[in-house]
Amino acid sequence: MSGLCDIWQRLKGSVRTLIYTHGHPDADTLGSALALKRALKNSGGQAYVTCIDPIPSRLAFLCDEELPAGFLPTLVCAVDVASYRMLGVKDDSLRGAIDIKIDHHRTGDDYAGVNYTDAGAAACGEIIYTMLSQNAPELIDAGVAEALYAAIASDTGCFRFSNTTADTHRIAASLMGFGIDVGALNHRLFESRSQGEVAALKKALDSLEFHCGGRLALICFTNEDKEKYGFDDDNISAHASLTREIEGVELGITLRQKSNDPTAWKASMRSGERVDASALCGIFGGGGHIRAAGCEIRAEGAAEACEIILREAKKVFENE
Repeated sequence: MSGLCDIWQRLKGSVRTLIYTHGHPDADTLGSALALKRALKNSGGQAYVTCIDPIPSRLAFLCDEELPAGFLPTLVCAVDVASYRMLGVKDDSLRGAIDIKIDHHRTGDDYAGVNYTDAGAAACGEIIYTMLSQNAPELIDAGVAEALYAAIASDTGCFRFSNTTADTHRIAASLMGFGIDVGALNHRLFESRSQGEVAALKKALDSLEFHCGGRLALICFTNEDKEKYGFDDDNISAHASLTREIEGVELGITLRQKSNDPTAWKASMRSGERVDASALCGIFGGGGHIRAAGCEIRAEGAAEACEIILREAKKVFENE
């Protein structure tokens, strides 16, 4: 595996770079991609960011221009994309097309020509910061710093999650030194809800179930719910951590039916210190972080989907 210095030399030497985020993008993948793009443009190269899925409106500030038609990259990089399937493509059209992967998830696959993973980083934004600060600190300006701060703050829950380290705080302090408005950024990321997100929150509270003596919480969204109450998948994603905010809950699961495939159900899991969410999601072919992971299951309806996911989740607590 190449080190960050070697990866940066390849990136810097690219005339035209295309940077992929993962599908259903969050602030870490978008912020990391935007920061890398801005740094490469500061160095005199051409760089653009692309994503298979639409960008959520609340994260639109992390996108500053569209990929021009006919852009032919000399290098393709993916950031915060643990596995090929997370790119969001439905076929193998990108197999062999990704030159560099930069990621921080402890589970995934090596689908790129060069694969770099630091599972100890709280966010992919930390890795991008380390690479730039060690190899090209002069390219970090307020625009790069703003994107990196958004990436890191998002994946640490505004520095509340257990993945937050002393290095995380040191990096954030360094980024603040560029004069970015962290108050405004934190408001956008954590204190601003669209009407769709509020509608999804109301439905989430209505469907909330507790199991295993209150240690396991489950929320389920169907396509019928989305249509009836006027929210979408991005609105649901904003509440992925809701179940873990409830006192006594050690494992929270949010299930949502996929809009474009009614027999597919996406499960997002959030856990406390005693439960490995990544291992549980791994049973279904998914993965992620110890405290935050995801997977996908197949079911004909909500009742079956809940039964499948609860059958495995309850085993976590059987021997306690």
